Amino acid sequence: MIEELVHFNSDCLKLEGVLAYDENVINPPRVLLCPPHPHLGGDMENNVIIALSSVLAENGFATLRFNYRGVGNSESNLGNIAEVYEYWETILNNDDCSDAIVDAASGLSYLESTIETKRVFIAGYSFGAIVAMMLSVKNADIRALASISTPFGRFDTSFLSDCKKPKLFICADNDFAASLEAVEKGMLNISEPKKLDIMNDCDHFYIDREQEIANSILEFCKLNT
Repeated sequence: MIEELVHFNSDCLKLEGVLAYDENVINPPRVLLCPPHPHLGGDMENNVIIALSSVLAENGFATLRFNYRGVGNSESNLGNIAEVYEYWETILNNDDCSDAIVDAASGLSYLESTIETKRVFIAGYSFGAIVAMMLSVKNADIRALASISTPFGRFDTSFLSDCKKPKLFICADNDFAASLEAVEKGMLNISEPKKLDIMNDCDHFYIDREQEIANSILEFCKLNT
């Protein structure tokens, strides 16, 4: 498996990412990985995001994980760390994904320009799950989406009521982001095809369960390739 530190532009900002792939696979399907909110362990070195990147790349997919603007070494328009923190705190409090969606869309464009294939997937975790879901509705190139720890109850999922793309949802039975009741209610607003996997004896951070998640998403992507 090859991992390359890459950069791409989003709103005239230079963002960083890691492109992972098997050099022996020609025209692999692509997967964009959207991390959680940066105040909740959200960067491209997140444990779940790294596991997804590794497992998918080792099994014939090309993945791009990245840092949103102002996270890690990704640029922002703000002057200092305190301003960047306040910016992301405001986004968290207002549930505003607009800039993150722009960054993810730019990452997808970069991934599409680097790897020549029409098979495109997206996966997101927590805040990144909402980003991935919203981008999948906007972008016709995305074939299917996987959503981990979707914050059901906090976000209205009815925008997926007409989405006919295959959708995989993975949640934990002890997740502070959404109760199982909220998950079940949110799933009612989402059109078929869809699948829900509930991981038992598990919380939002999936410590020591990353491989299970990665394997589930790998099989989902293979099924829809």
